[in-house]
Amino acid sequence: MRKLQKYLNANGYILTTIGDGSPGYETLMFGSLTKKALITFQKAKGITPASGYFGPKTRAFIASH
Repeated sequence: MRKLQKYLNANGYILTTIGDGSPGYETLMFGSLTKKALITFQKAKGITPASGYFGPKTRAFIASH
């Protein structure tokens, strides 16, 4: 999950500004902050459903961009 958090943080979908999950302090956990940022990302990119699940649609989108 660290790579996903780094991707989200680097692309304007900041998990948090301080502590675990913040830029430079990404973790291996997929918690509520990651899920919330992922939902925001999915909504912005038109990925449906925007459920915060890091499934095939979201993985494919990230891999192609």
